[in-house]
Amino acid sequence: MIAKASKDDLAEVARILAMQSAHYARKYGELQLPDLANLLSATHIDDESAGLLRDGAEALVGVMAMVTGVGGVDIDATVQ
Repeated sequence: MIAKASKDDLAEVARILAMQSAHYARKYGELQLPDLANLLSATHIDDESAGLLRDGAEALVGVMAMVTGVGGVDIDATVQ
C-alpha cells in the first residue's frame, strides 16, 4: 500500500497518526517511548516488542486504507 500511495496520501496518513498520538497524550498523558530506532533495526525481538510492532503496523494499515480508499473505505464519505 505504501508503494502505491501518493505523496499526498502519505502526508495525510502522517497527519492522522500524529493527531491520534496527540489526542492520546492529552487524554492519558505523555508516555515514555522505547528506543524505537533500535527496535526497528533489531534482528531479534521479544514478545512485547513484537506486539508493539504488530499494533503499529495495524494502525498504519488501517489509516492507509482509510486515506487511499482500499477496502471500500472512503475518507471523504459522509458518516451516517
